[in-house]
Amino acid sequence: MPKKPFTAEEIAAQRERIMDSASSVMAEVGFHHLSMRKLASQLGMTASNIYNYFPNKESLFIHTRRRGFDLAFADINEQMSSSSSPTDSLYAFAGQLIAFAQRFPGYYQLMFQPPLLSLDETEAVDQDIQLQVGRLVEEWQRHLLSLLSDAVPSLAERSEAAQQQLALFFIASIHGLIDSYRYRALPMLLAGVDLIPDEVVQAHISWLLSTLERQSERVS
Repeated sequence: MPKKPFTAEEIAAQRERIMDSASSVMAEVGFHHLSMRKLASQLGMTASNIYNYFPNKESLFIHTRRRGFDLAFADINEQMSSSSSPTDSLYAFAGQLIAFAQRFPGYYQLMFQPPLLSLDETEAVDQDIQLQVGRLVEEWQRHLLSLLSDAVPSLAERSEAAQQQLALFFIASIHGLIDSYRYRALPMLLAGVDLIPDEVVQAHISWLLSTLERQSERVS
């Protein structure tokens, strides 16, 4: 009896399962050390089965990175829907990013620390998907700039370059906090701490906001 073909929902679920596993593996060993055969074994599949869903490793990477942004935006929209002020929205955004990084460390790393691909490798990637990911990355940055301008009104009076500079300072500081916890590079300071405590998140964001407010009055 012939095997019943998968439904569209089953195919989508299988693709997501592959990407979820690949995000973790690529975050641990790196894109260039990812073995499709080992990934397939981890999933209880064959490598040829994975190729039915993704034609090559580069395609798997770019689709997985896009899924990371899709998941992050879904979380952002959910967390920010109940925010009552621009400052609350910014707190929700930054807090959600930290929570997302702790919940999906593999996706977070692929989103914000993607591997460098050679020219030959990028040619193996669907150009439409690359453009989609590029638009998501830009949308994410513009969303951050908008939130910061609403929470720190004096930023709107600054030049675009100054706004981008201060936004970079803000997000780089959040990113550094996330990476410090993930890589346990400061064991003495992180002794006994498994997740970033909410009070640390709130204090860190509060400090960043006050610093931005001071700097926005100086930077032209």
